[in-house]
Amino acid sequence: MNYVNNKVCAVAGPLCAIGWIVGLLVFAKFLPPPSGNTGPVEIAQFYAHNVTGIRTGMILVLFSGICYQPWVCAISVQMKRMEGATAPMTLVQFGLGTLFVLLFQLAAIFWQVAAYRPLENPEITQRFNDLGWMMFLISVPVVTIQGVAISLAIFGDKREEPILPRWFAWMNLWAQLVFLPGTVIPYFKDGPLAWNGVISFWVPAVIYTIWMLTLTKLLLNAVNRQRAEELADQQCATAVTDHAAQIDQLRQEISALRAEHDLLAGRAQLSRTSV
Repeated sequence: MNYVNNKVCAVAGPLCAIGWIVGLLVFAKFLPPPSGNTGPVEIAQFYAHNVTGIRTGMILVLFSGICYQPWVCAISVQMKRMEGATAPMTLVQFGLGTLFVLLFQLAAIFWQVAAYRPLENPEITQRFNDLGWMMFLISVPVVTIQGVAISLAIFGDKREEPILPRWFAWMNLWAQLVFLPGTVIPYFKDGPLAWNGVISFWVPAVIYTIWMLTLTKLLLNAVNRQRAEELADQQCATAVTDHAAQIDQLRQEISALRAEHDLLAGRAQLSRTSV
């Protein structure tokens, strides 16, 4: 097993989140998100006044968003260890995680299109802005079922020391409940359940960050334990091989001593016969 690659994939998750934050906050100035009540002219002006920053930020979001896929792969590797040869939850998690990458890429593309000609038709700019935020935030069911699949795999791990701890399975389910308000964003343009609201955006954003960092740390721990276990197995195998070699050598020495004893006994018998 290539432990370096596994660790690189595990760390890719936080790198993805950092890229999103830098792209959306530092360059695009998208945080906090513009209100759903903002008119088309205001949205078009918002894009026009920071067109270079938005374009640069979306490029960063596109590249960093790809890092989510290696993170999904790192999760899948550990889930496969939990489930064994038949691993349905691993496949569910991998498939939905891959779909999540596509949805985030599309959101960045929509924002990029809005920044391409922001003032030519403000209503079109507004619609692409809406598409971006909807794609970015209401794809909650994808993350929710992905998280449920992870928890089910953890609950099915019957080892004395599970690959991922069972307390994380419960934390994971709780986090998915926190994310669910994002599904009702289309009903609201302002307030706590709008796409810039406390319940639909800010609280899930904080919990998602904690969830991702926690899972990443647990993945790294699992890789380190797996390496330690395999090294211990290799040492045991080496020790067994060494002991087997020593036993073979002792058997050979015993056989040689027996042969020498038989030879000496034969000579002694021959001497007595001659006398």
